[in-house]
Amino acid sequence: MKTTTVSVYAAFFFILVLSVSCRRDSEAPDVAFQKIEMCMESLPDTALYLLKSVPHPEKLRGKSQADYALLLTQAMDQNYVKFTSDSLIALALNYYTVKRGDTAMRAKAQYYYGRVLRELGKDEEALSFLSSAKEMFGKIQCCKMFAMATDEIGMVNRKKKLYQESLKNFQESYAIYEELKDSLGIVRAGQNIGRAYLFQNKWDSCYFYYNNALELARKKQYPSEVSILHELGILYRSMGELKKSERYFLAAYEKETDEERKYVECMSLGYLYIQMGDVENARKYFKMSINSSKEYTRIDAYNNLYFLEKDIDNFEEAITYHEKADSIVSVLDEVDSLELITELQKQYENEKLRSDNLQMKMHRTVFLFCGTIVFLIVAFYMCYYYYKSKNHKKKIAEIESQIRDNEEEIKRYQQEMEEIQELKDQVLEENRILEENRMKVGELNGKIVLLSMQNKTLSGLLKELGGELTVGPSSEQYISAFRLLLAIKEGTLRGKLSDGERYKLFSLFDLLYADYVTRLLDKAPLLTKRDLEICCFLKFGLTNEELARIFQTSSDSVTKAKGRLKGRLGISSQEDLNAFLRDF
Repeated sequence: MKTTTVSVYAAFFFILVLSVSCRRDSEAPDVAFQKIEMCMESLPDTALYLLKSVPHPEKLRGKSQADYALLLTQAMDQNYVKFTSDSLIALALNYYTVKRGDTAMRAKAQYYYGRVLRELGKDEEALSFLSSAKEMFGKIQCCKMFAMATDEIGMVNRKKKLYQESLKNFQESYAIYEELKDSLGIVRAGQNIGRAYLFQNKWDSCYFYYNNALELARKKQYPSEVSILHELGILYRSMGELKKSERYFLAAYEKETDEERKYVECMSLGYLYIQMGDVENARKYFKMSINSSKEYTRIDAYNNLYFLEKDIDNFEEAITYHEKADSIVSVLDEVDSLELITELQKQYENEKLRSDNLQMKMHRTVFLFCGTIVFLIVAFYMCYYYYKSKNHKKKIAEIESQIRDNEEEIKRYQQEMEEIQELKDQVLEENRILEENRMKVGELNGKIVLLSMQNKTLSGLLKELGGELTVGPSSEQYISAFRLLLAIKEGTLRGKLSDGERYKLFSLFDLLYADYVTRLLDKAPLLTKRDLEICCFLKFGLTNEELARIFQTSSDSVTKAKGRLKGRLGISSQEDLNAFLRDF
């Protein structure tokens, strides 16, 4: 019931707002905006004046508000008014993004939103909107706006130092302007192409486009003639042809009608004359720049005069110019601080007013939705409590069952631990016996070697005395085999065993362990030489790591070889091969 009531209120509120919006849109000065748009290209300053004369623009709503915001942004752009915020054009963009019927206006709003973002230094965001606008202009075949969007994309790429990409953009727009026979667009695009080549130090191509743009600008008497002359001066200055650069800078100075821009030309001439070593003319033009109404121009002029006088050891004049520059900087700092305080105060007041209005609107909506929110909270709590109670008993039963299962697992694990401990004790005892046997075998082997050496010595002595008894070849063979076995155990053996060494080794083990090798072959005639080596080394007590070192392989390979050996000996995979060979 309460949900239905809220839905009715919401529908009524939406219809009310829609009706008010439609009524206001119908009263908006659409005809006036159409006339302003018609004179925008030819008389942008007049269009800006008319738009600023619209009474109470804050009361505009819907399409009228969006049209006003878009036209005002366009007029500000064409009159070179610096943008400080994107809030104005955002009104138009938001409206035309929702009202998707008018593609041309939406594309135009995106284009100018990208222009504003570029002016605000947000190049990546600007590139996104400009690219989208270009795509839409292409679909609706609005060639001029398509070329303008391409120009702006080229400027963003040039700022990002993607000179090749920017050059392609400018050349694309240049071709479109030529098809449209738009001389102003051709001049603008040609100048941009010249700048792109200038940044890449391609002087010939740069001069070609600048010169074409200059001729057309002179023919049509466009104001851009002055800026092209100025940039040609920069071109020749970059090439080191200072005389030609001087000619273009002077021509730009003479053609310039804006008093403030003349001072910019004076600064360029001053820099040029410093490079040419003409101190008098440099001083002359820097002093002319001092009359500028722009504080930063005057600061630059005073600083350049300071360095100029300092370089010619005129320190008194240099100090004077330096102090004047510092005084302007101090004044600017104070003005900036006051302006900042004023701006912050305005922002605070605007935010406070906006906050108050928002709060009033919130009070109206909160009252309508408060009961619904409370109902939803109570309903949610009841459902949660019911669900929690329902699952409480189930969880208790599951926990009790889990505890019983865990207790059984604990008992089983304890039993397994006891069995493992018994096996561990048994293994330790077997290892102890094995170690004692190894020690006995080593002791007996040592005695054999010692007695064999004594026999060899005694045999030699007996021979000297004229006797006939000598140590048999088998003794020497066993001594050599035992030394070989010790070398293997100590890890000093290098390379694989030869057939002769294997024979000695097998003979020694037959001697020590009652025909050990012979019995192995009787049990398993298919045993290889490698199998017999492994059996002898295991009988001698070598580990897997030592076997891996002897055979120059890995421990895993030794383990696999032992597994194959079990099969040949007829031993099950569960039996311990070491224990079998030890008792064999």
